[in-house]
Amino acid sequence: MNNILLTVFCSFAATAAGAFSFLFWRYRTAIIPLRNENAALQRRQLHYELLTALTQNIGTNYETGVLIRNALMMIALSMQAGHASLARFNREDNTLIIEHEWSDPKLKPFPRAKINFSKESILYETFMIKGDVYLICNKLDLQSKLIKELALDGLRSCIFVPIIIAGNIWGIMTIGRHSDETEWKKKDARGMILTAGAMVSLLVKAEAEKALIEAKEQAQSSDRAKTNFVSRMSHEMRTPMNAIIGMATIAKNSDDQSRVKYCLSRISEASLHLLGIINDILDMGKIEAGKFELSPVEFELLKMLKHVKSMIEFRINEKCQEFVFNPAPNLPFCVIADEQRLIQVLINILSNAVKFTPENGIINFDVQVTDTPPIIRFRIKDTGIGIKEDQKNHLFSPFNQADSSITRRFGGTGLGLAISKNIIEQMGGSISLESEYGKGAVFTIDLPLEEGKRLKEEINAKKKVDFNDLDNIFYGKVILVAEDIEINREIIQLLLEDTCIAIDYAKDGLDAVRMFRADYQKYDLILSDIHMPEMDGFQATKKIREFEAELYASSAQRRQVPIIAMTANVFREDIEKCIAAGMNDHIGKPVEISELIRKLQKHLFTAGKSASY
Repeated sequence: MNNILLTVFCSFAATAAGAFSFLFWRYRTAIIPLRNENAALQRRQLHYELLTALTQNIGTNYETGVLIRNALMMIALSMQAGHASLARFNREDNTLIIEHEWSDPKLKPFPRAKINFSKESILYETFMIKGDVYLICNKLDLQSKLIKELALDGLRSCIFVPIIIAGNIWGIMTIGRHSDETEWKKKDARGMILTAGAMVSLLVKAEAEKALIEAKEQAQSSDRAKTNFVSRMSHEMRTPMNAIIGMATIAKNSDDQSRVKYCLSRISEASLHLLGIINDILDMGKIEAGKFELSPVEFELLKMLKHVKSMIEFRINEKCQEFVFNPAPNLPFCVIADEQRLIQVLINILSNAVKFTPENGIINFDVQVTDTPPIIRFRIKDTGIGIKEDQKNHLFSPFNQADSSITRRFGGTGLGLAISKNIIEQMGGSISLESEYGKGAVFTIDLPLEEGKRLKEEINAKKKVDFNDLDNIFYGKVILVAEDIEINREIIQLLLEDTCIAIDYAKDGLDAVRMFRADYQKYDLILSDIHMPEMDGFQATKKIREFEAELYASSAQRRQVPIIAMTANVFREDIEKCIAAGMNDHIGKPVEISELIRKLQKHLFTAGKSASY
């Protein structure tokens, strides 16, 4: 026994857990005489010192795992046992897993097998069903059911005590001897119960340390993912910017009209690509902040799908791919959902299909309606590179791509699918993936869409705009454009050049209010930016509405000039803020000619100076 103590003491000293060093000296000098007439008194004294040491070491900076193992060692030595262990209860598979243990160096270590802790086991029946606080087993048969069940070959006697944390069984503490010279008594079990109570604090500390390490690793992993994401974004944004700047320089220095036209088309493509990247970043920021919201509207489903088809076809034609569009004949005419966000999802998945499918590949886009419950299923299948099994779990995670080599080969932000998943789930649907590496992928979106009640006649009655024939459509109309950036004023001027509309420009909100007050009857409509110096668009709108209220205070007819916000703030809350400020409508930047013409037609011919409110 003295040799064992000396060996253990040397091992213990190497761990630098000096908090128990005094007890080692006590044990080395006291264990042998424990057989005399003062044995019980000495045992209680040593046990008290052990509990004190356990309590004092809770707040030390030593590694908790080392402290727990040394505590088990001291418990075993104080009780003249060759084995002590702590096994955690795993509720998922009803097993005990040994997480901390100490064994006499001369003895064979126990296997790390899982221990059964189900309703059929002896320990479960003792502690979970009967509610006992200890189990003593003496003179065990090496072939007994208990020994085989607990995988503790070689033990001849054991004491088992449950570890209780927050009212639940965390696991089991076991003390075992390899000889049956002496038997365990109830007082030994009671001593173990007290020790188990002291061990709880160390276990809680260990749990906290483990959670802290996991949180740190997760944070570091997230930071690495975001760092890689920023690096990708730098590359992704510089690529279209390089194309825009380069093509603009070529066009500026060229007198060949066909060459200039080609450069402008490439600038347009690169600008749309850059806008998509910016939108992805803004959307992901909204999602992470919990401010991503949908704006459900009623729209024609088939018309929307044809629009998606037309948007993706030019990319498909560039790669000479085959596109099979198969909408079911029983699709509802009108549905209610966020049309733009649904388009965003479908375009994102179809774009990925085009990107990852080689030339002459096939892309299928099927849209069907299930009977019960009524769900619209969008199914996009490609014959592309497919996705490896171990990469599927990362596919819908933000700031990650399934494979870093994908970025190098195909580019992309790694945000599209994460955003798409969030959109579909907010709509009450689901998105799933089936793929075999090298054999393509199938994305399936199941979406419960409410059928719209709007009459077809109302839709057909909407005024159609022929954007190939805009000559003189706004002849005689005058608008005031409040915009502080010169190039944006030039863009509005060029977009509306063929319509023969007259435009006055204000450099900021203060200038717009001054010009309107000076000649309010001149203007049929106001286009106003939001972020401007001196006075922003919200303040300018408030001043104009106050002026109109004073102007028509004594009149039976109250007239208002239509004011349309023209801003890069395009989220739902931004649009609502514009309407709440007294504006009539909203146009997002960059301005699309089709949207601008529609909004001008709507407000110039149905409102304006002649309208009454």
